[in-house]
Amino acid sequence: MLSTLFYPTYILLAFITVLLFIPQKDIKNYFIYGILFGGLGDIIVVALFQNVFHFISFKNAGIFSVLGQNLLSPPSWILTVMIYLRFLPHRKVFQYPYVLAFGAFSVGYGYLVHNVGLFDFRPWFYPFFGYLTFAMWWATITWVFVKTSSLVQRNLV
Repeated sequence: MLSTLFYPTYILLAFITVLLFIPQKDIKNYFIYGILFGGLGDIIVVALFQNVFHFISFKNAGIFSVLGQNLLSPPSWILTVMIYLRFLPHRKVFQYPYVLAFGAFSVGYGYLVHNVGLFDFRPWFYPFFGYLTFAMWWATITWVFVKTSSLVQRNLV
């Protein structure tokens, strides 16, 4: 029962966080980055690491199981990326520890999902290679956002 409610609960809490902290006029812009780098990024990483390399696997997803992946994982990543970008520090010097911290947060979340019984991984992959994957993922999201988003300049004022 706990495993069935885990993702819906996370999505609800993340959605409330998005509504509370992202101005309504900016939600669409953050949502685009969330879709591209959160949802689509999750699908690509899972397809690669689960279906090609067999480093990770989703399990016990019940009604949310689609093609071996938990259907609620991409929406969770969409919202997480939106929150991440909303609170991204403006100064580059603070962005580096922010990326590294979110890499650690992501590994911790992976362990949490593993402990709930929804996710598994090869013992050698977590935490080190998982952390490198997440840190590179967050660094890429940050770099693309800073280079392409009008929200960066608007939020500096």
